[in-house]
Amino acid sequence: MKFIKPKRQVDRVFLHCSASSRPDHGSVDIIKAWHLQRGWSDIGYHYFLPFDGEIQIGRSLEDIPAAQAGHNTGTIAICIHGLLKTDFTYNQFDALQ
Repeated sequence: MKFIKPKRQVDRVFLHCSASSRPDHGSVDIIKAWHLQRGWSDIGYHYFLPFDGEIQIGRSLEDIPAAQAGHNTGTIAICIHGLLKTDFTYNQFDALQ
C-alpha cells in the first residue's frame, strides 16, 4: 500500500490497541460497527492492523480522527488488534513501517 500524504496538516501519529485479542474482533468492519453503535459518524481510526498485518482502511486521512479526546487535530490514528503485549505480531509491526 502506498501512503498518500493528506492535504491537512499532520504532526503526530497515535497508535492504539483494540483492547481485544479475540479473532472475531480483528477487522476494521467490527471496530467501525462498535463506533457507530456509540453514535459516532464513522470509525475513529484511519487504519486498522489485524494480526496478519493487512493494512485495513478506516476513515479518510483527510478527516480528523475521533480517537484521542482533545488531541485529534493534526493527527493520524492507527489501531492494532490485540490487548496484551504478547498479542501483537511481527506482521503488525512490519505494517507500521
